[in-house]
Amino acid sequence: MIGLTNVPFARQVTLDARVEPLTRNHVEDYFHAFAARARRDLAAAAEHHHVKWSLETVRGPLNPDALGGEHDFVVAGAASRPIGSHFRTASRCWSWMPIVARPFLLATREWQTGGSVLTLLRRRDPKSARALDIAAQIAAFCGGTLTVAQATDPAGSADFTAWALQYLKGHSVSLQTENATEWAALRQRMIELDCRLLVLEAGDHEAQPERLRELVDQLACDILVIR
Repeated sequence: MIGLTNVPFARQVTLDARVEPLTRNHVEDYFHAFAARARRDLAAAAEHHHVKWSLETVRGPLNPDALGGEHDFVVAGAASRPIGSHFRTASRCWSWMPIVARPFLLATREWQTGGSVLTLLRRRDPKSARALDIAAQIAAFCGGTLTVAQATDPAGSADFTAWALQYLKGHSVSLQTENATEWAALRQRMIELDCRLLVLEAGDHEAQPERLRELVDQLACDILVIR
């Protein structure tokens, strides 16, 4: 948007105001107001959960090296802000998924109770255990059910349930395990579960990026990628 201020014919239209030139000062004011609102929202959420917080605003392309903190957790909007009543431009945040090396949440809605969390696990190792632990924390926070789908031999389903339970000690969450479904049937399964959050291990989204994006758009479901 900053680049548009250099175009002589660029104009802005606001409600109950006349058409006027789009200036750099106008755009800067919008950015400052948006950052101030984000700061207030973050401060309120952090105070509610008694956690430390910080906020820094920068301009320019995402720098993966700047997200090197051990406890960094990246949250981005899966949809851009609406223009008018219906039109939205594509969000650039989808392109960040292969870049960000920390847990990365693409959010489509405001957090609220209800619904369920679905996580797809490809193996049984510390990385999968980490994804399971994070999914359980979020499910407990939302007061919903955690469904864990395994991409292993169905014959080992009982063993898989036991493996999952050992990592859920101390979590107040209702657990159910099942075999992972094919991508073609994933949408229907998410509808049946009233899925509000899909948790994936890194790599799962890269095979079917367009289908994954379609799922998020159609179901208004958040997606969390764990690396």
